[in-house]
Amino acid sequence: MTRTIAERLAGDDGGGGGVILLDGATGTQLIARGLELGQCPELWNLARPDDVRAVHAGYAAAGSDVVHANTFGANPFVLEKHGLADRLEELCAAGVRLARDAAGPGRLVAGDVGPSGLMLPPVGGADPAALEAGYARQAAALAASGVDYLAIETMVDLAEALCAVRGCRRGAPGLSVTACMTFDRKKRGFFTLMGQRPDQCARALALEGAIAVGANCSVGSAAMVELCARLVEGAPGVPVVAKPNAGLPEMVGGHAVYRQAPDDFARDVAEMVSRGARAVGGCCGTDERFVAAIAAALGRQVG
Repeated sequence: MTRTIAERLAGDDGGGGGVILLDGATGTQLIARGLELGQCPELWNLARPDDVRAVHAGYAAAGSDVVHANTFGANPFVLEKHGLADRLEELCAAGVRLARDAAGPGRLVAGDVGPSGLMLPPVGGADPAALEAGYARQAAALAASGVDYLAIETMVDLAEALCAVRGCRRGAPGLSVTACMTFDRKKRGFFTLMGQRPDQCARALALEGAIAVGANCSVGSAAMVELCARLVEGAPGVPVVAKPNAGLPEMVGGHAVYRQAPDDFARDVAEMVSRGARAVGGCCGTDERFVAAIAAALGRQVG
């Protein structure tokens, strides 16, 4: 039987000390295959399923233990902007099916849950109860489609991240939830867009019920090493997730280009593991080469 995410976070095959190898970017991979800025990536679950499946299959072949379904923006708030809110369940089901088909036996499929794009008071007028209900709807759809757990990612505001955790636990009470914030590096340290510190976020998310907490996006692997240490210190005993970008992007012809080499990225990820990270992977700009390099850096035999 395939072990749950909670069991894997507790230790590799019961021996303690194993690390979960996640996958890499989905969005930038789809952009490389022709997804245009402003298009709904989740619609490709129906319109371009072979491309989405190929991204997942590449990560599985490279050694990922987890494949994230292409459902990052499949919440009612983001889908409403594309006129697709009424197709949330259909898009989630298609995304999970593609991820499951590509993952193969022994790998987990995570339901990817991203931000709403709305701002809570005092910055914006979003209603916390409505946000929670929207995340509960997405979580229920992902659970019904057969995901193994829910992975909340790229949250810029702790208040919304807590709404997402509560909504996911309400909509899918039988599934574990992990939660990652995104931080920028400032002179005084790392902070979310709303000024929240990594240790503050880690503690609050764990208290709300996330079984693992962490960071993804915004920073490259070198900065993520230090950020990872802050997260580990902030929530002792709680597994930490780390998914950096492939360096900082350069704009070339209107597109973001990431130039970090996979081997350099993987060396930094191995350092994150030495500092306490329990689940590692990549975010924007990463692909299957980065996952394969991480696997090699961690001494894994793939294939």
